[in-house]
Amino acid sequence: MMEITPEMIVTVGGMSASIITSFAMVRSKLQQVEVELKEAQTRLAQLDTRLDRNDTQTDLVGQRLSVISGMMDPTNRERLHRELERMKAEVAHLRRDVDVLQHMHNGKHKAIRDD
Repeated sequence: MMEITPEMIVTVGGMSASIITSFAMVRSKLQQVEVELKEAQTRLAQLDTRLDRNDTQTDLVGQRLSVISGMMDPTNRERLHRELERMKAEVAHLRRDVDVLQHMHNGKHKAIRDD
């Protein structure tokens, strides 16, 4: 069997101290990495929230643009313009009819006798 010498004890002690020191350093570094990971996850969640808001706003702008482009469509604009012209012509015609009716009426209302 082997004899335990003071040199072996010192060597084993040194190795133990080295292992314990390495363990402490790894543990400290691991804690630091965990903190950085939590910060990265928080930033990622914030970016995800911002991206969702941007997507919502982009969709909203797209819908508004679609409505406006539909309103400004040349075919639609031409149809609306023709309807407006038709209404103007009808109003002018009705105005002439009213003028004729007003001209026929002398503005006097004679009393009607009951017999």
